[in-house]
Amino acid sequence: ICPMDIQLVLVFILAVLTVNLVFVGIYLVLVLKEFRQTIKKTNSVLDDVSQMTDTIANPMMALGGIVSAVTQVVKAIKSAKAVSSIAEEEN
Repeated sequence: ICPMDIQLVLVFILAVLTVNLVFVGIYLVLVLKEFRQTIKKTNSVLDDVSQMTDTIANPMMALGGIVSAVTQVVKAIKSAKAVSSIAEEEN
């Protein structure tokens, strides 16, 4: 085998590896671009879910406040009845 043949084979292998690396680089860029789009869509979905949970949570919190107020009114009425019954028993 002549040194010229070895050099020619090495140049051919180098050319094949270079072309292969170029294709891998282009593929990597395309995959990263698609990954970026997927992340953007996921972020959009998470924002929508966050808005929906806020929309649902606010009325629930208001409803909780109303229930608490009604409970306090019922307790006040019971204590008023208790005080009036004690006052009637004393008379």
